[in-house]
Amino acid sequence: MNQPNQQTNQLHPKLLAIGELFNDEARYTVPIYQRNYAWQAEQIEQMIGDIQDAMRDQKESYFLGNFIVTRRQSRDGAAVATADYEVIDGQQRLTTLYLLLSFLRNTSHLGWLQYESRPRATAALERIARETFHSATTSAPEQHSEDAGITQGYNTIKQYLKQHIKSVAAKTEFREFLLRKVTVVRVTLPAKTDFNRYFEIMNTRGQQLQQVDIVKARLMKYLDNEAERACFAWIWNACAEMDSYVQMTLTPKDTEMRTKVFGDNWSFVVVGSFDDLLAMHKPTAFTHSIAGGSGALGLAEAINEYSRMGVVENQENEENARFQSIITFPAFVLHVLKIVRKDHATEDEGQLDDKALVKRFTEFLNDADPDKQREKAKRFAFALLRCRNLVDSYIIKRQYTGANRDEGDWSLQLLFKRGKAIGYKNTYSREYQETEDGCIDEATRELLMLESMLRVTYTSPRTMHWITRMLRVLVEKQQGESILDEFILISELRDYAREKVKAAFFDVEEQPQGFGIERIVFTYLDYLIWKEKLRPESKSKANFTFTFRNSIEHFYPQNPNEEQRGKARVSQKNLHLLGNLALASVGANSKFSNNLPSVKAKEYKETIIQQSCKLTRMANITRKNEYNWGDQEVLNHHTKMVNLLKDDLGINNL
Repeated sequence: MNQPNQQTNQLHPKLLAIGELFNDEARYTVPIYQRNYAWQAEQIEQMIGDIQDAMRDQKESYFLGNFIVTRRQSRDGAAVATADYEVIDGQQRLTTLYLLLSFLRNTSHLGWLQYESRPRATAALERIARETFHSATTSAPEQHSEDAGITQGYNTIKQYLKQHIKSVAAKTEFREFLLRKVTVVRVTLPAKTDFNRYFEIMNTRGQQLQQVDIVKARLMKYLDNEAERACFAWIWNACAEMDSYVQMTLTPKDTEMRTKVFGDNWSFVVVGSFDDLLAMHKPTAFTHSIAGGSGALGLAEAINEYSRMGVVENQENEENARFQSIITFPAFVLHVLKIVRKDHATEDEGQLDDKALVKRFTEFLNDADPDKQREKAKRFAFALLRCRNLVDSYIIKRQYTGANRDEGDWSLQLLFKRGKAIGYKNTYSREYQETEDGCIDEATRELLMLESMLRVTYTSPRTMHWITRMLRVLVEKQQGESILDEFILISELRDYAREKVKAAFFDVEEQPQGFGIERIVFTYLDYLIWKEKLRPESKSKANFTFTFRNSIEHFYPQNPNEEQRGKARVSQKNLHLLGNLALASVGANSKFSNNLPSVKAKEYKETIIQQSCKLTRMANITRKNEYNWGDQEVLNHHTKMVNLLKDDLGINNL
C-alpha cells in the first residue's frame, strides 16, 4: 500500500507578480457556487487608483492581497495535468485584473479565466480577449448574449484608463508596473479540503486589526485616566457607526442624556468640549476593567480592552437602519483630522487616503510635551462628535424606504425630537414635522442635488474633498440648535464645482475632447440644465436624479450602424466635441450601442431622461429637427453648452 503524500495536506502559498499570475502555465476557473462578477465602478476605480498611487510613490512593490485556489480534479479524482485552478476566494479581484490586462496587454490570453457552467460570462471574457488582440480580424459575438456585469466592468476600466492614462508612454509605464511590481499571494488549498468548513472559518474568524484601530489606541494612550479613556471610547464607538445617526448610537434609550448633549430638539451638539462630555458621562464596565488604574494604556492593552466592548447596541428605533452613509469611518476620521489641523487648502489625495491614516496621526501627535498630546486627543474626540453630528445633518445619505428599499434614494434629513420619540425631517424644512417619503422642500433639494452631483463625480473616498469644505464652513458657522443658512452651503459647493470645471475645461492649453473631458464638466452641466428647468418661465419638468455614470456616451456613435445611415452625419472633426457627448451609465451606454441619434431619441426616451439632462436636451433637439443630428447640431449644442459654463463661471465670451 502506498504511503500518502504528506504534501497534499499542506497549504502552498506563492508570491507572484501579476505577470506571473496570468500566463501560459496557469488557468483559472470560477466554480458555479461562486456569485457572478459584481464589482461596480467604485471598487474597480479604487483598485486601479491604489495601483497608480503606488507607482507614483515609486514603491518597489505593491501587495494586492491573497487569492485562495485549489487544483482542479479530473472525474476519476486525479489532479488535472495542466495548472488548472479553481478559484475559492478572490474572484472579484481576479476577474478585474483579467479585464485590466485585457485592455493593457498586446498579447492574447484567451482562456486563462473562465466561469464554470456560465456560458454568458465566459463568452464576455472571450470576446474581450479577442477584441484587444484580434479586433481587426475576428468577429465577436453579440454583446446582448453576454454577462452584463463583466461587460460593464470592462467598459468601466476602458473609460477610466482613457481618462486618466492618456499617453502611450503612460499606458506602457502603468502596464509594466502592474505586471512586474504588483504582487499577490496565491494560496493553494489541499485537494480534499472541505470547502463548507473553509468558508465557515473564513466567515467567523476575527477581523484583522485596521489602521483606524491603531489610531484609536494611540489617542487613548495619551489620556490621563480611566474616566477619560472611557469617555473617549464612548464617543469613538458611537461615531464609528456611520449608518446610524450619532444621537442614537451615543445615547441609546437615554433621552435625558440625549437632551444634555444634543439640546431640547435632539438635533445638534450643544455641549462645548470634551470635558463637558466627561463630566456627564456615566461610568461603564470599561472604566473598571483597567487593572489597578495604573495610568496610560499601552497600545496592545488599549486594543484588547476596547475590543471587548463591542458595538453599541441600538434597538430603540429599527427604522434608523434605513440610512447609509456615503463615506466610511476611516475616511470620515481623515476629514475630521483635516478640520482639526486647519488643513483646508491642500487637496492632495494622500490627505484622504486611509492607507496612510496612521502616518497622518503620527504627524498630528508629534509633540514632546505629554500635556499637549493629551489635549490633542481630547480636542480630536470632541471634533469627531461634532463633525459626525454635522455630517448626519448636512451631508447626503442613501435612504432605503418604500419603493426605494432595494436601490435607495438620496436623503438630506435632520433628526429631531418628536414627542418622546425621534423623527426625521428635511434639513431645511421650516417645520419640525416628519418628512414624507419623496417630499423634499426647495431649499433642501437644491443642496441635495449639488451634493449628489459631487458624490457621483468623485467616487473615490480620496477625492471627496468637498466634504472637508462643507465641514469647515459648518464648524465655523453652525452654532447651537440653529440651522445654518442653506445659501452659504449652496454657494460653497457651487464655488467648489466651478473651480474644478474651470481647471478641467478652460485653464488648459487646448480645450479637451472625448475621454479627455473630466466627469465634473458633464455633471455640472447637468446641474445647470436642471436649474434652468426650475425657472418659472420653463415648461419642462425638473424631475432628474443624479446616479452613478462613468461612461462617456457619443450621441452620434464612433462606429455608427450602417443600416441606420441617414442624411445627417457627424464628421471625425466634431465627433469628440462636448456638443456630441454626455455621461451615461455603462449599462445604458451598452444599450445604446452603435445606434444613431434618431433611433436613440425614438426608442430610449425614458432611459435618456434617467441618464442625463444634457443627453435629454440633445435627444429633444433631434426630435424637433425631424430626427436629424449632424455636424451643425453638434456645433450649435457645443457652443451653447460652452457658453452656459462660461456665463456661470463669469468667463467673458471671446
